[in-house]
Amino acid sequence: MISRNSTLSAFFLLAIAGLISAPLVEATPLSALTEGAHIKGKFRSFFQPRKLDTVPDQTLYHLGTDLKVETGSWNGFKLGSAWFGSTDFGLIREDLQAGNPILPVSEISIFAEAYLKYNKFDTEITAGRQRIETPFMNGADSLLFPVTFLGYSVSNKSIKNVELYAAHVSDVKIRQNDFFEDTDQFISRQLGLSNLRTPGTTVVGAKWINDSFRLEGWNYIFHDLYDLFYLESDMDLPTVGKYKPKLGFQAGHQIDIGDSNLGNVSASMIGANFRIQRESVTASYAFNYIPSKEDRFRNGGFLSPYSFATDAIYTNKLDGGLTVKGSAFVGWAHSWGISYESKDSLSLGVNFTLFDLPESLGGQDSRETNINFRYKFKGALKGLSVMNRVGIIQSNLASENLIEDRFMIQYDFDLFL
Repeated sequence: MISRNSTLSAFFLLAIAGLISAPLVEATPLSALTEGAHIKGKFRSFFQPRKLDTVPDQTLYHLGTDLKVETGSWNGFKLGSAWFGSTDFGLIREDLQAGNPILPVSEISIFAEAYLKYNKFDTEITAGRQRIETPFMNGADSLLFPVTFLGYSVSNKSIKNVELYAAHVSDVKIRQNDFFEDTDQFISRQLGLSNLRTPGTTVVGAKWINDSFRLEGWNYIFHDLYDLFYLESDMDLPTVGKYKPKLGFQAGHQIDIGDSNLGNVSASMIGANFRIQRESVTASYAFNYIPSKEDRFRNGGFLSPYSFATDAIYTNKLDGGLTVKGSAFVGWAHSWGISYESKDSLSLGVNFTLFDLPESLGGQDSRETNINFRYKFKGALKGLSVMNRVGIIQSNLASENLIEDRFMIQYDFDLFL
């Protein structure tokens, strides 16, 4: 059976295709929408071997494309849609599904974006399936496809150096799925609860950015569950010779609201990030701390249901982060790294992170080493890139021990009609 959402998505793409292929008629809505039409996307080859201690080793391969079409503008209105399609060529095995929760289904074919956009007076309004990029709701684009959401969003840049943003979402398509699901159903599963019914998730935020300082604040409303308040700042420090230091701070707080379906929620998080750059090389140190509160939900763990170790917390890494560490969800994390990045082609990085979790709450300490490599080709191969990310987790909890490699070959394209 074809769902209502699938029919709507197909309509959007067909409508856009019709607009682009139609003859141009001067000074009409059709010509305006067609003239500025834009096609962009990527092809991505994704290979992921994993070596684990408690389940058989796994190997995953997928080849996919993210194809997006957007019309030109007529009186500020645009239509857009993106199709995600991939296959593993029958190489994925059913017995691997339980051992690797991020494995995608064997075949993916879905219109992951389908939206109507309006842009006037420094304000952009988007309705429908769309990508959202905020600290605790974002694309998490580190596997085959990004996360997308169904809902409404609005941004405004009327004030110099300031961006205001708000969104409400009711459905989410996570990276490995070929369907959208209600956010309350998804959040219930992420937090280990029975199915709840909530009105979705609302987020409002503001950013202020100038040449040397950035400050942003966000409020995520998980209706009838909890509120998440988040602040982050980043600033340039005085240069010392060829050394350019930067300092960042972040803090968050959560409290139950409405029907309080999670019970007593009270959680806090703080963090700092220090980087020092000399030409193309950057060294860094970051920490995060989430204090334990034994009479609160998850012992005061900082809840981030849309996170796949991809939210804004400084010490999140390839496979781990305090918000996804299942043994305690609270404690300390310290991260040290060094990276090299050329102007437009090569980037290399090594990072080591220590997770120190309270044993009194069942916490198991762990260590994660990440090695990252990316190269962007130039000239006739412009748009082609190769990336390899290796994560090595050594944990006191045997089921967390892991060596994972994510190897990607990607070709990006961007065409204006």
